[in-house]
Amino acid sequence: MLRNMNSKTLKYSELKHQAIELRQAGKMYSEIQEEIGHIPKGTLSGWLKNIELSKEQQERIKEIRTKNGSLGRHIGAQRNHEKRIQRLASIKGIAETEYPLHLNDPLFLAGLTLYLAEGTKKTETFMFMNSDPMLIKFMIQWITSVGGIRFEDLRFRLYIHELYAHENCEEFWQSKLGILDFQMQKTIYKPNGRKYKKNSTYKGCLRIEVKGSELYWKTMTWRDCLYRSLQG
Repeated sequence: MLRNMNSKTLKYSELKHQAIELRQAGKMYSEIQEEIGHIPKGTLSGWLKNIELSKEQQERIKEIRTKNGSLGRHIGAQRNHEKRIQRLASIKGIAETEYPLHLNDPLFLAGLTLYLAEGTKKTETFMFMNSDPMLIKFMIQWITSVGGIRFEDLRFRLYIHELYAHENCEEFWQSKLGILDFQMQKTIYKPNGRKYKKNSTYKGCLRIEVKGSELYWKTMTWRDCLYRSLQG
C-alpha cells in the first residue's frame, strides 16, 4: 500500500517537473498537456504560476492563439455557410413542390405578382409597403393564407411626413386592419416636402414585415417558377 502511494507521488512529481521544463521552454498549456497527458488546467496553473516567460515566448504564444482563433472562426463561418446553403435548398425544393398546388388558388398569382411589383427584393426579408389600406389588407390575406404565417407574427411600421404627426395615423391603420399595439413598430417620420396637405385622406405608407427569410425565398422561388412557365 505504502509502495503504491510512493509510486503515485513519484509520478506526480515527475509530471510536475516535466510541465515546469516545458513551460520554461515557452510551451502553451495545451502543448504541455499533449506532451505529458491531460493534466487539469487548474493543476497546471498551480504548478506554473510563478514561471515568467520571455518576451519572445509571450509573442509566440500570442501568435498561436491568434492563428487558432482565426482558423476556428473560418471553420465556423464555413459550417454556417454550408448550413445556409442546405436550408435554402430545402426551402426552394418545398416551394417548387407547392407551386403547382397553389395555382388552383386565384389568390396566389394575384398576390405573387403584386409582391413582385411592390415588395422588397433588396433584402432577404419579406416586406411589402403601400398607402392603400385595401392592398395592405389583401397582402395580409396572402401572407396568412398562402404563406402560412400567423397574423400575430406580422410586424408593421408606418412611414409618414412630419406634417401628419399630430393626426395619430397609427390608430387609423390599427383600427382598419386589427393590428395590435405590440405589432406596431416605431413610426418613421419623413421631412416635410411642403407646408400644406396635398391629400387630406393620406395616412402614410404602412410596411408589413415577416420575420425570418423563409417566406421571402419561397416567394422568389415561386417567381422563378412563374417566369419559366411564361417562357414556355
